[in-house]
Amino acid sequence: MITHRHLVEEVASRARLDDTEAADAAVHLVLAALGRRLDPPRREHLRQAVPAHERGVLEQGGAADDSDVRLDELLADVARPVGATPEQALFLAKTVVGRITAEDAGLESDLRSALPDEFGTLFVEPDVMPERSSRATDAPAP
Repeated sequence: MITHRHLVEEVASRARLDDTEAADAAVHLVLAALGRRLDPPRREHLRQAVPAHERGVLEQGGAADDSDVRLDELLADVARPVGATPEQALFLAKTVVGRITAEDAGLESDLRSALPDEFGTLFVEPDVMPERSSRATDAPAP
C-alpha cells in the first residue's frame, strides 16, 4: 500500500503542484468524489487500499443513484472546490486513481466493474501536464 506522504508527493510531482497542501486537497477531493459513487463493499475495498490518513473521506456515503454515476459529475466535484477546469480535474483524478491502483490490480478490476464504461479513462495513465498551466485557459503559463 502506498503511504500518504508518497501519494501526496507523487500527485504534487505529476500534477506539478506548487505545494503538498494542494496535492493533499486533490487526493481528498478525488477519493471523496469516487467513494460517493461506489456501493458499500467497493467503497470499503477502496478504503482499505488507501493510506490510513485518507480513509475518513471514504467512511460515509451510500451507493449513488444512477444520475450521480457520471464522469462529468465526478470531475465537477473535484474541480469546483479548487477552481480547476474539467481537464485539470481529470488529470488529478487519473493521477490519484493510478497511484492507488498501481499495486493492487484487484482494486482496479473491482472499481472498473462498479463504474460505467466512461470511467475507464480514470485508469489510463495521464499524459504529462505542462510545466505550469493557467486555470483560466488551461494553456501553459509563463
